[in-house]
Amino acid sequence: MFTYSIAIRTLGTAGEKYFNELRSIARQTVQPEKVVVYIAEGYDRPKEQIANEQYVWVPKGMMAQRALPYNEITSECILLLDDDILLAPDIAERMLTALETNHADCVGVDIFCNQDLSFGGKLYAAVTNLVFPRPDDGWAFKIHRNGSFSYNNQPRSQFYLSQSCAGACSIWRKDAFLRTHLEHELWTEREGFWYGEDVLLFYKLHLNGGRLGILYNSGVSHLDGGAASRSQRNDLKKFYIRAKASALIWHRTIYSVHRDGMALLAFSLKQVWLLLVNCIAGIVLLKPQIPFLFIKGLRDAYRFTRTEYYRTLTPFRINTPVR
Repeated sequence: MFTYSIAIRTLGTAGEKYFNELRSIARQTVQPEKVVVYIAEGYDRPKEQIANEQYVWVPKGMMAQRALPYNEITSECILLLDDDILLAPDIAERMLTALETNHADCVGVDIFCNQDLSFGGKLYAAVTNLVFPRPDDGWAFKIHRNGSFSYNNQPRSQFYLSQSCAGACSIWRKDAFLRTHLEHELWTEREGFWYGEDVLLFYKLHLNGGRLGILYNSGVSHLDGGAASRSQRNDLKKFYIRAKASALIWHRTIYSVHRDGMALLAFSLKQVWLLLVNCIAGIVLLKPQIPFLFIKGLRDAYRFTRTEYYRTLTPFRINTPVR
């Protein structure tokens, strides 16, 4: 079996959720060689301590605290975690086994279980972001030309290939992670992202020939500390951030790669629909500025794609494939 270490990104403010995560790490049937905690500069080390966690201070940011060289880790694999994840005791062993037996470069877990949502929950996802269920076609999640994803509504196996994944818990072959060059996506920090950045990592792996898998029925729980984004989620500015982030991620991951008219049409139709949704939200919430924030987000995303900085980014489809 592969060797592995754990890398946790944190602000050090998750409290009991973080302590429970450390406890769940200590209960793993296959223990990591090392636990390295990448904490944002300017934040204090948490008081919680289970074993010999190593703390490394790095620039603050969801992407900045993930797009690292991981020089402190010499294991063959890295289990990437947020600081609010409760692990099943055997999950590291199961993920490592899935990684090896399926010849994968990365294995994530089905942490949000879209297929188990109520009819109302599935309808809400479809209406508000055009996220739809699919019959079992051998894939877990698929990314579509309009930037939305669809999910397997009736998974019958424990493991499926996938085009994307939730970023809170995933295990990587270290060499595959480094070959995705996530550092090329640090432009998101410049734009103040906290929404949707996981697609940039996992879809990039898939697009560049890597093999991504999803493990169902993992027993992993997301305790949702949300320290990095709680304030933004409670602010009306979230409507601006989501519109801008979604547009830029679509442009970077899909349009800049394919440059086809169907992608542009699909994305444009999606935005017309979401403008209607945001208008309704503005009426229901008595916040008439919501649709204007949505439009401003799209406008600023377009302006950013026209800048020299964005135009000179390293292409999303890299010259040297992951595999």
